[in-house]
Amino acid sequence: MSPFQRQHPDEIHTPVWDADTERPIVDGKYNDPETGTVREASGGQYSGPPAVDIVITNLHQESAGSIYRAQRAFPAEKLLCWIMRVVEKRNLKLDSLVATLYAIRVVLVHELDQDKFIEVSSVMTNGIWDEVKSVQ
Repeated sequence: MSPFQRQHPDEIHTPVWDADTERPIVDGKYNDPETGTVREASGGQYSGPPAVDIVITNLHQESAGSIYRAQRAFPAEKLLCWIMRVVEKRNLKLDSLVATLYAIRVVLVHELDQDKFIEVSSVMTNGIWDEVKSVQ
């Protein structure tokens, strides 16, 4: 396992969690809560706190029921500023927004078909990576 190397100036180190057991992975292993044994991590994984969990939905009928979810290893303040910049630049209609230290929930009410919703959500959650390229 290689040591953490920052790919963006605002990126933070976040531990990886086992998706099935919801336990942290340390040195490629996790503690299985059902058996109490230490096992090799081989299944699904996700970034846990302090990574920020982002959920984006849209209430408009064209993409109602769509949910886009991602975890990003950035401070919540940086992600929130980035997401709101996307909302402003694209003139998106926002129903509600909730932000805590480890979670951001964005509810849109904008006319977006399914493909456009996915594209907008991707920019909200991944566009921060491109921000550093434009600065350099």
